[in-house]
Amino acid sequence: MNAQQEAIFRKALVSNNPQAILDVGRAFNGLGEAERGYILIERAALFGGMYGFGLDYTAVQKKLNDLGAKPPLAVDGAWGPKSKAALIAYQKSKGLTADGVPGPITLSALGISGANEIASSTMGSVMPSANNADAKAYAIGKKAGAQAGMTEKEIQYVVAVAKGEGGYGNGWGNPSKKTIEESKGFGITGYEGVGSNNWGAVQGTGSAGKFPHVDHDAKGKAYLGYYKKYATPEEGFLNMAKTILGGGPKRKAVGAAEIKTAIAKGNLKEAVYAQHANGYFELAPDRYLAAVTSNYNKIMNGIGWPKLLAENGITPTVAAVAGGGGLLLLGLGALGVYLFRKPLGLVHA
Repeated sequence: MNAQQEAIFRKALVSNNPQAILDVGRAFNGLGEAERGYILIERAALFGGMYGFGLDYTAVQKKLNDLGAKPPLAVDGAWGPKSKAALIAYQKSKGLTADGVPGPITLSALGISGANEIASSTMGSVMPSANNADAKAYAIGKKAGAQAGMTEKEIQYVVAVAKGEGGYGNGWGNPSKKTIEESKGFGITGYEGVGSNNWGAVQGTGSAGKFPHVDHDAKGKAYLGYYKKYATPEEGFLNMAKTILGGGPKRKAVGAAEIKTAIAKGNLKEAVYAQHANGYFELAPDRYLAAVTSNYNKIMNGIGWPKLLAENGITPTVAAVAGGGGLLLLGLGALGVYLFRKPLGLVHA
């Protein structure tokens, strides 16, 4: 950490603006300063309310003990250095961000959930449990994408698109009244896709078979289609990724190259318009872009993934703050004046 970064860190430590402290902590996490980020997140938690972690730490400690924490932890709900060290060791073993924060991605990996939890994500942001579906989907994407050789930008793009294409497969459990009524005419309930791990309404037969669901032809007439069912959510993610990044039915390999090039540039607009040209969707591209951009930002704000994509591409300044430590072209101090001091209220708090 250089002197400019240290100065901003010190300002955050003495600030009385908990949201500002959280945002700065998140930025430091993105810059690879996980220890500084964790300290700021802990300080913000002291303000309580929505800024507290809101977790039953005994459940985390017990789970870590069950997994062989050494030395065994006292299951007392006090999140001290030993608990943090044990969690960091676990996070490292699973390829997660090793920050010692029991956020939703880490909790999902541990198999811990709660209806009313408010937790700090492993990237440093505070989020309600309503965003746990995003955190879980991102964790699935990270695991499966890494095995398939996907880049972080490609993983983020697929997750952002999948959120709007049926909510990572969760949409099968929320059919419309019209779908339920039409399903009765085919002798089904409309809920057959629940648990199918099908992220993108892809027809065919998957590793675990297929399931029936009502679809509509070009004239709007209902018919019974059969959709892929997968044994694991990772398979569902990879099939969605193949569909999104594969170039579409019109231009195939050429289209796939265009989409991947746009994503590599961090440009959501170019990626979406390439998908449209390749026949991936029929909706007006500006409307589809608005939905993808909105979903991307909602996920980022909810679980705190590093900002690598934007509607018109990532500038060096944005990349520097969002996690491109090697792109600190302006210096964190200069960015701090513009991004941290005025909007975040660190100076006048």
